Amino acid sequence: MVKLTTKRGTAVQNIVGAFGHPTLPEAQKLQEQRLQLAGPNTVLTIQRGTGTIQAKDIPVNAGRSLKGQTITTNRGTSRQVL
Repeated sequence: MVKLTTKRGTAVQNIVGAFGHPTLPEAQKLQEQRLQLAGPNTVLTIQRGTGTIQAKDIPVNAGRSLKGQTITTNRGTSRQVL
């Protein structure tokens, strides 16, 4: 169980759920599912509770392509282009 602050940080709510780092694929899938369950007209709080945004206005970002990026190999002495 996780304690989550709501209403600009003045109230505490107990939430049962899984949370993870936002860059992990599992966490991104979980966030997309939560947004779908919430509905497109759900108002969400942003920017430390001072602003609001509707769920339908949140952009869905696809995974980045690694094509053309370079990585270093052999202790930094050579590079490979993906």
